[in-house]
Amino acid sequence: MSARWSSLVRGLVIAAGALVVVASLRAFRLDDWPLYLAYVLTALVLYPPRVEVLPGMHLTIPALAVTIGFVYIAGLPIVVLCTVPAMVFAGLHRVLPERWRIWLPHVPSGRPGVDGGHGSWLGEFSPSREALVDWGSFAVGLGIRWWAASAVMSEGRPYTEAYAITVGEFAGYAFWSLLAMLPVYSFIRPVLTPDQKQRAAQQDLGLIMPLALTPFVFLIAYGYHTHGLEGAIGWSLGSCGVHLLLKRLTERRRTVEEQNRSLEALNRELADRERLSAIGKMSSVVSHQILHQLGVIGIYADLIRNAEAPSGAGDALAEARTHAGAIEGALGDVNRVLRELLVFGGDLRVNLYEHPLASVIAECVAGCRAETDERGVAVRVECPAELNVSLDKLKMTHVFTNLLRNAMQVSPSGSEIVIRGSAHEDAVEISVSDAGPGVTAEHRDKVFAPFFTTKDEGIGLGLAIAREFTEAHGGNIRVEDTPGRGASFVVRLPCDRGL
Repeated sequence: MSARWSSLVRGLVIAAGALVVVASLRAFRLDDWPLYLAYVLTALVLYPPRVEVLPGMHLTIPALAVTIGFVYIAGLPIVVLCTVPAMVFAGLHRVLPERWRIWLPHVPSGRPGVDGGHGSWLGEFSPSREALVDWGSFAVGLGIRWWAASAVMSEGRPYTEAYAITVGEFAGYAFWSLLAMLPVYSFIRPVLTPDQKQRAAQQDLGLIMPLALTPFVFLIAYGYHTHGLEGAIGWSLGSCGVHLLLKRLTERRRTVEEQNRSLEALNRELADRERLSAIGKMSSVVSHQILHQLGVIGIYADLIRNAEAPSGAGDALAEARTHAGAIEGALGDVNRVLRELLVFGGDLRVNLYEHPLASVIAECVAGCRAETDERGVAVRVECPAELNVSLDKLKMTHVFTNLLRNAMQVSPSGSEIVIRGSAHEDAVEISVSDAGPGVTAEHRDKVFAPFFTTKDEGIGLGLAIAREFTEAHGGNIRVEDTPGRGASFVVRLPCDRGL
């Protein structure tokens, strides 16, 4: 909306408020002076209680309740009289010593309602455009209530009939809701940031206002209808209960928000400490593995450099080849450590394509054939040839290979590793079962943690990588074992992706 149109709307609101004020002045009746006096005195008592529902925004439920309630009792003159308490406290702020002002209520705006946080034209006696818009919208809201309630009355005053007050309240809230959608409250924007919590709090405030005010407006009118001024004043003072409730809820909200901020700070600190701990542990494990292999390389390099001349050239060449093979193996271990670190810290996004599960497992077994033959371990695959799975082949190949290598390292020579693939109603399961010692109860919850290992070789990332890649597919991995009779690592992948 253009600035010119916004300025025009604000001008219309101010002009409408001025017309309501003129009508209020003309509606004064000398015979109603007890009503006017009772309202002013009651409003002076109820004006100070206010709750800061949002930073810079104060809500005065008691003052709003008595003002709206007395509109139905005493009519339009209340529109003018509602400024009296604010002017009284503003004057006291000017004349009283500084040490006494702390006991006075803050005068936030030209009406007893919501404060935009920009001071008061009543308090400073220098009316600003924003304060005039705020005061004008409130005056029009009160006027609409009176006129709407009076329009449905054939005789008598609105406080005598509940339906008349109902019509007035609907009309008043409808007008204020309309203004809330128009750019008339520009001075609130610096207070209400675009933060999602602030917007939610503003919406809650729009619900709290009618729920808290409307019942007391009816009760004030009912009290006057049944018990005269004493009843109206009694129910007006009773609105302080809502104020205390809102104040308590606001204080509790602030306490919860402060606790949440403290908890978030503690969580960040804990995450930083865990990250530093993981880095320290990783550095220790990786340094140990690399230094160990570098030591092996250094030993064999020294043997080659200080080797005595053997009797035959063939023997020298064979010995050099043996030492070079050991060096090559040590370098392979170093490369394996670095590759696992790179894989563990890599991208977890998956590219899903449909593959025959038996074919994927066969490739993993073929890739580990040299190691299984060296260890004297057999591998048996039980998987239906027609079972297709939608997965990221590169990542899941890494998972199955890690599980197979882990099984090889714990299986005795001459034993058998069994890999089974099976389809279930909502998932596909792949299990890798070994004939090793199994997983003890104390280690069962730790085996998938990064850098946890009970073996002399490796850095403890194989199972951690398997879990990360499986969960990236929306699945999970678990261990099932009978101590002393081997363990089974089961990968479960959901089949809702076209499995």
